[in-house]
Amino acid sequence: MSSQNETLPKAEIKLVGNIPKGPSLILASGDAGKYWAKGVKLNEQAGAVMVNNIQVGLVFTPSWTNSTIIISETFTRLPMNYMYDYAKFLLNELKPSSASLLDVYPAPTYISPEPIAIQDAPIRYLSTSSVDSTIESNAQPLSPPNIIHTSTSASLLSLIGFMGLLKGNLFLLPFPRIPAPPPKTLQHSDFSHLSEDEYQWSESFMNTAQKLLFHAVDEEVTEAWHAPKNSHLPTPSSKVSSTVGEGGMYI
Repeated sequence: MSSQNETLPKAEIKLVGNIPKGPSLILASGDAGKYWAKGVKLNEQAGAVMVNNIQVGLVFTPSWTNSTIIISETFTRLPMNYMYDYAKFLLNELKPSSASLLDVYPAPTYISPEPIAIQDAPIRYLSTSSVDSTIESNAQPLSPPNIIHTSTSASLLSLIGFMGLLKGNLFLLPFPRIPAPPPKTLQHSDFSHLSEDEYQWSESFMNTAQKLLFHAVDEEVTEAWHAPKNSHLPTPSSKVSSTVGEGGMYI
C-alpha cells in the first residue's frame, strides 16, 4: 500500500505580499483562529501563505500591533505531511523574533484529576521557556499525559523548541469535541461555512486569550475583542456533553 508521503505532491509554499521580516508572529489556527478573527479588527488582508496555489494562511499587519498576524487553515486544512514544511517555511521566511500561537484542545478527552464542566475548562498553554505570572494566573499548562493533536501549531511549536532560536508559546482554547484528523489531500478553500462556528467562546474569555497571545510576545495591546453579531453562546442544555469526564477521561 502506498504511503501518504508517496501519493501527495510536494508542498510548494510561497508568501504573497510585501510582509516585513523580523516582527513577532501571531498565528491563530482552525476553529480558534476563525472565531478570533471575527471579533478583532484585522483590517485589510496584507498577504497570503499559499500551498500548491491554495490559500492556507491569511496575513494581516494591523496598525494597533507590531506583530504579523496569520489566520491559518480556516478555509482548508493541511495534510499531516505538509505541516512541518509549512511551519519551517513560516520561520525561515518571516524570521520572527518570537511566536505566539492560538489553537484548541479537546476538553472532553482531557485527562485531569477531576471532571471539568466545559464552561469552566481553562485556557491551556505550552511554552518553549518559562512563563511569567500573567500567563500562569490566566491559563493552565497542558499537563502530561495530555498531548496536542496533530496540528500545524504543534509542528510550529516543536520546530521552535528544536531550533532554540526564539521564544514560542501555544495557547489552547477548550473545544467540545475531538477535532477531525488532518485530511489526506489539500483541498481548495471552502468559504461556504464562513458564517458558521463549531463553538463560540465568551467575549471575556476571548479577550483573556487575546491578552495572553500578545503578552507572550511582549506586547500589551489596547485593541479589544468583540463578540460577532451572530454569536450564540452554548448553554448547559446543549447537546454537547457539559462535563469533561462524562464518557471522557479523568484520573
